[in-house]
Amino acid sequence: MPTVLSMGLFDALIPNFLKERKGDFVKLDKAETAFGPGPALLLYKVPPGVVNDEIQDMLADSAPVAFRLGVTLSRIETEENELMQCKVGDALDQMINNNCVNANEEGSDMEKLSDSGPEESMGRGCPVLYFSGFDNSEMMNAYNLLGSEIYQESGETPACAKVVPNSMVKQLGQILEEISGDHALAMTEKKKGE
Repeated sequence: MPTVLSMGLFDALIPNFLKERKGDFVKLDKAETAFGPGPALLLYKVPPGVVNDEIQDMLADSAPVAFRLGVTLSRIETEENELMQCKVGDALDQMINNNCVNANEEGSDMEKLSDSGPEESMGRGCPVLYFSGFDNSEMMNAYNLLGSEIYQESGETPACAKVVPNSMVKQLGQILEEISGDHALAMTEKKKGE
């Protein structure tokens, strides 16, 4: 079963973690605020066995407001993807305006978004679900459903992140590696504490 991390877990496991990374995190409270263009969901290193039809169904159930608005989906499987070199804001704009599918379009083909085939190695790092333009409750609902499916498919608990103002001007590759690394560190520290 996937592990759900609260931000308090980071601070408890790694003293001053959040203080050292001021502006990189937002508190997930009951406020229904959405930040960033979208709604959009970037699936980083998500196993190819988690297919588009399943993602569509899970988003329709867990994030009905975002789904009705039209969630743009994009998959990045390797560090070589050209979007990894873009600033987060520019990458999201490209995802939304250019070549990615809308999650509520029937028969959309997630495979065309991939930059590698299913047989190609996913490389190091954990899967990341990177949300933009989702409110907090729908993001967490979607993460809980998608995270469970990813865990069943791969045995890995994916990281969950939401676009924040500070990230918009950073390189997407840097942000995804930081999210993946922070998640791996938290999982390692959690296992040590068990």
